[in-house]
Amino acid sequence: MRKLFRFFALIGVTVLVLSGSASGQVIDSLTFRPDVERVFVQAMRHFQAERFDSAAAAFLRCIREFPFHHRTTGAYIMAGKATYRLGNFRESVRILKNFIDLYPESSYLPDAHYTLGLDFFRMMRYDDAAEELVTAHRLSDDVVLRSRAERLLERLAEQYLSVGDLQLLLNSAPRRPVDILLSIRLAERLLRTGDVKAARSLLVPFIDLPASVAYVDRAIDMLRRIEGSGVIKIGVVLPLMLKLSQPGQRDFGVEMYDGIKLAVEEYNAAMLPKVSLEVRDSERDPGAAARVVTELCSDDGVMAILGPVFSNEAFASAGIANARGVPMLTPTATANGIASIGPYVFQLNPDLDVRGRVMARYAFDLGARTFAVLSPVEQIPKSIADAFVDEVARLGGEVIDQQWYQRGATDLRIQLSTMRRRALDKSEPLIINFGGTLRYEDIKNMLMLGVSAEVLDSLVEWGAKIPVEELLGPDGRLLADSLKIPTERAVIKYDSLGLAVKNIDAMFLPVASADEIGVVTSQIRYFNFQTQLLGTAEWHDLASLDMNREYADGVVFSNDTHIDQSDQGYRVFAARFQKEFGRPPTVNALFGYDAMKLLLDLIARGSATRNDIAASLTGVRRVRGWHTSFSIDERRVNSFLTVFRFENRAIRKIGEADLLEPEETGKEEARQHTTR
Repeated sequence: MRKLFRFFALIGVTVLVLSGSASGQVIDSLTFRPDVERVFVQAMRHFQAERFDSAAAAFLRCIREFPFHHRTTGAYIMAGKATYRLGNFRESVRILKNFIDLYPESSYLPDAHYTLGLDFFRMMRYDDAAEELVTAHRLSDDVVLRSRAERLLERLAEQYLSVGDLQLLLNSAPRRPVDILLSIRLAERLLRTGDVKAARSLLVPFIDLPASVAYVDRAIDMLRRIEGSGVIKIGVVLPLMLKLSQPGQRDFGVEMYDGIKLAVEEYNAAMLPKVSLEVRDSERDPGAAARVVTELCSDDGVMAILGPVFSNEAFASAGIANARGVPMLTPTATANGIASIGPYVFQLNPDLDVRGRVMARYAFDLGARTFAVLSPVEQIPKSIADAFVDEVARLGGEVIDQQWYQRGATDLRIQLSTMRRRALDKSEPLIINFGGTLRYEDIKNMLMLGVSAEVLDSLVEWGAKIPVEELLGPDGRLLADSLKIPTERAVIKYDSLGLAVKNIDAMFLPVASADEIGVVTSQIRYFNFQTQLLGTAEWHDLASLDMNREYADGVVFSNDTHIDQSDQGYRVFAARFQKEFGRPPTVNALFGYDAMKLLLDLIARGSATRNDIAASLTGVRRVRGWHTSFSIDERRVNSFLTVFRFENRAIRKIGEADLLEPEETGKEEARQHTTR
């Protein structure tokens, strides 16, 4: 009787398989095998008891030892699930991929794709995971599986997928309501990057769908918020070089744009009104920059323009923006005079004048009062050197000598020997020569100043020469001059380099490039100047400094960039940037991020019109960014720089210099160091 039952059961299974084939349904089995059934049932018990290693081994046995039976497809899918539960994701992927290739019409396909999605998620292959989940949702009629796929897809879209990933998924035409869900998440991401127009176009098609369709209410709510909150447009002008095929030539503009996009994304995620970006390519051409700035200024919705970034482009564009009353913020241009074009033009990077003045101010804070300048004659370092000299004069210091050389020069003997001679001339003491032609009135005046008669008689008798300060006190030079007492310079033999020049407190060296560091410092040492060396941003080159450390040790210089890698907030920011763009932030990205964030912070505080933004920018004081701080007054140029010292084979920050806050500049450093 039992054998007869098995016979009819086998016939029943065969009939089901054949009928499934005839009706076009999926064939998941071939023939019933009792021995396979026993192994499969035991494997299921192991799986349910969470003994996944035993379960995986048994399911794989069903596949390998007993091919083409009624449990083949079931064993494949369960083997993939068991190995997933074991954490062996690569093996699970291999099993399930084989299954899909061998049985492309199996009814278990949705389950296989869903499990593959889980595998790829755990392997951090988020784009692959999303594709598998979309496929599982499209193929399945199982409400539970589709709901699970939707939840995991939403998590992926919210936390792990890029804008490009989401766009590719939508292009694969996912089944509703996944298309709505992904569109909502993509719209959120586009809003954060400032592309309000694209976000709106994604959501508009869902307006006419019945409210009963999942996620439609969320899409309509987002659309209403976008249209109800208003949008502020910010123009962005960068050298994106879109017409060129070589990617390397686009790096500068692309990196800066990445920083700008992240700043806008963070703002739009939390703030109203939303900000959208109108991006234009300057092509590294002043004419093209002027054209796109004109275009942006003609749009009444554009409240400010970030860029252009190069000085020649900024000069070509600033007059246009100023005439139209549109605030133009150039994040990196350093040439003098750009901001002076008009009240709507701002330089967020210190110009050449600021760079020279800051170093003079900082040197004064360190106690230096006498200076020398050695500079290339080309425009940029010469402009910085001239600003340094002007600031020293304004502060009441003295520039003993200023010398020039051609960029790339290797022989500075003429310049340094001339500087040495003039410095030693200044160091020769002023004397009164009692062996010369002194008048009775001169002796009488010295008696009146308190010099004893015995001393004067002795000096006259011996025809001595005595320094003015030694005879008349610290103010001897002024007293002798006021009373017309004749003085003369004592002649010192200074032709020997063994005599050190010590009366220059600091020497300013705005080199044109780091390649000049070794040439300049070694020859300064050869001519025996004992002085504090001062530099500019070109000195921030550890390799060049270390190579010439014998001569360059102790140099103090300023720079417009200081990234504190130890700062916890910066590490969080860098991790977020890495996750968003797949690479760490570059200095160019930080320039873009900090400039845009400065602008967005003003908008968040209520500066929503062109005039409001321009007015608010002139009141910026010590606003911190990741690469620098911003201090801007009526000159509309950032006046903040960071100061560094090279010492013991390392560059370290020693202070901050801000022309708007001179009382805070360098005081701590002045307590710790003295000039050489």
